Amino acid sequence: MLPPIYIMCHPEHEPIRYQLLLSQLKKRGLNVIWVRGPWGSELTSEEFFNAYDPFRPRLGMGMGLCFKSAALLRGEVSLVLSFYTALCQALAEHPAQDTFIFFESDVVLRPDFTERLDAILKDQRPWDYISLGEGVGTRPVGASPSYFAPTTLFTPPHQFVFRCTDSMLLRRSFLEKLRKTLLPCRECLDWELNVQAIVHKAVSLWADPPLVEPGSGRWRSLSLLPG
Repeated sequence: MLPPIYIMCHPEHEPIRYQLLLSQLKKRGLNVIWVRGPWGSELTSEEFFNAYDPFRPRLGMGMGLCFKSAALLRGEVSLVLSFYTALCQALAEHPAQDTFIFFESDVVLRPDFTERLDAILKDQRPWDYISLGEGVGTRPVGASPSYFAPTTLFTPPHQFVFRCTDSMLLRRSFLEKLRKTLLPCRECLDWELNVQAIVHKAVSLWADPPLVEPGSGRWRSLSLLPG
């Protein structure tokens, strides 16, 4: 049985992505939970700075490891809030479930997504997070150059394990920790989760060949962030 799938998508603001997702899900027979998180342009200043603190100490790591902390856009903060909403919803709705999948709205799934997911779920190694996509072309050392090779799990080559946050398989125990420490964030979601993974000593793996592509990273869909 597949883990519950939560998709961070706002049909009113992302109608094209929503329709594309519906088409993909129908073809693969997937049932999902839609998460309509806060939309960036609708965040009040109070909501924005309650969720985002560019001067927040890094959970015992001092003020280092900063990517874009002093200049986050409302859309970037809204994505963190959407993910936080999704993880809280997942934990509440499935108290006995151990694993969950989270998708952003621009994902493009392989035709054999379900079969490849079943294969990696049979791997018995311990993990807190599995990256199902490849981010911006980041693939692990030793991976087959063929996208048609069997999907297996690799140890990331560095500690910045969140290549992208378009498609994430996460363990309940890690989500419980994130619920306590994710907000207020100091970085955009992928870099904030890099910090969180380091602080919580999360065990991370990369699935390769990937099961998912980020559409806005492959020109299948346009980024919704202003230039």
